[in-house]
Amino acid sequence: MKRIGLYLSLILLVPVLSFSQTGATCTSPIPIPMDGVSRSYTISSATGSNLVCTSSGTTPITYFSIVANSSAEDMLLKITGPNNQPVEVAFYDGIACTNGNLELASSICYYDGKGIWAPAENFVITTNKTYILRIKTAVTGTIQISGQYYTPPNNSCLTATTISTELLFDNNATHKPGSGVTPTGLCAGALENTAFYVYTIDVTGTSSVSIENMSFDNNYGSNLISLGFEMGLFTGTCAGFTNVACYIGVAVNAQVSTPVLPAGTKVYVAIDGIMGSNCDYGIRAINSMVLAADLKYFTAWKMPEGNILRWVSLKEYDNAFFEVERSTDGINYNVINRLPGQVNSNAEKNYEYTDLSPLSKSFYRLKMITTSGKASYSNIIKVDRTNANFKVRFGNIVNDQLSLRVNDVKEQRMSIKIIDPSGREVYQQNSKINPGENLININSNKLSNGFYYLILTGTDYKEAFPFFKS
Repeated sequence: MKRIGLYLSLILLVPVLSFSQTGATCTSPIPIPMDGVSRSYTISSATGSNLVCTSSGTTPITYFSIVANSSAEDMLLKITGPNNQPVEVAFYDGIACTNGNLELASSICYYDGKGIWAPAENFVITTNKTYILRIKTAVTGTIQISGQYYTPPNNSCLTATTISTELLFDNNATHKPGSGVTPTGLCAGALENTAFYVYTIDVTGTSSVSIENMSFDNNYGSNLISLGFEMGLFTGTCAGFTNVACYIGVAVNAQVSTPVLPAGTKVYVAIDGIMGSNCDYGIRAINSMVLAADLKYFTAWKMPEGNILRWVSLKEYDNAFFEVERSTDGINYNVINRLPGQVNSNAEKNYEYTDLSPLSKSFYRLKMITTSGKASYSNIIKVDRTNANFKVRFGNIVNDQLSLRVNDVKEQRMSIKIIDPSGREVYQQNSKINPGENLININSNKLSNGFYYLILTGTDYKEAFPFFKS
């Protein structure tokens, strides 16, 4: 099946809240808020047998529900059962817990009592639909669950996450089969949930990709040898790869090396779970360029005056400057601006640049250049401005009411969301948009003062607007 990286780290830092609903039957499930907060739930008194995993007798079962959002994003859960004992998660397509609704490929077994769950890579999520999870634990007590909607940023070569000698924590739980690579290039029989990474060789010679603290879980409960991961190393470009090494195994820690390669060579890494295993791991590259800046995020916001690019660096190492590069095809880039870096810094730093002459479709990336002239790159983001008929106006300083004027040329449904800077959804509604101007008033007096994003999603439209609640 299927990163949360930074998001997973944030989830682990938030307070654990406790709830004690019953969840004893399919018709009275415990709702799981999809806000990234880890909560403890009391395991119900109901019992049952295993449905998909190796049998462990009759033990407690608890029913939970999750609701898809209006964008049908993937749903990602981090689950930890009591006392490191086995946990089975059975997924039902809808609110009826019958054999006909049981999705075997989206059900999963945690023999170590913890793991990451997401629907199978070929499962089609229906917008705003409610689904049921039947979670079986070996003992009573509490179970910890955090949930969030998530679209993996590194599900393709073009948006591969840059890695270096610093350890990055990530997973492949919500990813789809990788394109541009073949199963044999990963020592695999098939691809289900491929995550992409890239690094640059620092000194002519061999380099290695180090996988650390790997854990994996999958839906093949009676076939424990299917747990594991496959990895391939490639040179070339996203348009044409050359495979230089691959690995398949179940090791918690592993290193895969390249042959001797010239300094400056880009090496792409693809990771996939054996038989759809959800893999959670740390990854770094040995003999790779140290990134001039570790980025917390790099995003683009489509505004009437242009595309606003924002990024935050967590640390900077000899970082002389950032170059903002733009492309029409995601392959060939031109520099459109340069901003000075902090050289050396251990504090967060915010950056912003507005492309006042955006293309109808633009790809952006950051080139980070050290004082010695070495370069590394950020992830790639795409901004599509082809829908020019949809117009939105509102004041970006909001008090107790946010008044939104939407002008469209056709009737459609629109999802309206407000999220805080951490990505937590604090408001959501769906509205009908008619041809012409529409006025939508949103009560914002319950929002704390601070910075937020307004996310609007229509049939063929999606745009984000920053605003400040005062």
